[in-house]
Amino acid sequence: MQATTTCQSTIQLYRPMHVRLLQVVGDALLAMATAWDVRLQRRRMDIETRAIADMNELLLRDIGAPDWMIAEASARREVDRQQLTLLRAGHPDSLF
Repeated sequence: MQATTTCQSTIQLYRPMHVRLLQVVGDALLAMATAWDVRLQRRRMDIETRAIADMNELLLRDIGAPDWMIAEASARREVDRQQLTLLRAGHPDSLF
């Protein structure tokens, strides 16, 4: 009796050059798309943060903004108040 064994599939030990090249190009495109998405998310967050930062401290406190953002709004408002006082007094160092 003779036993015959057949292998139903073979394992390729190497990949053709065009397959490797396509894999590298695909990986590069995926990395670029991911970096672009991260950039868009960061930009969107910056725009939203700037929009919130333009609010006064009372409104920020009402919406539950972090303390540092409320402190910045308060400091910004105080600077504006001081500049307005200098302008009304006719002080030459006013920034307006």
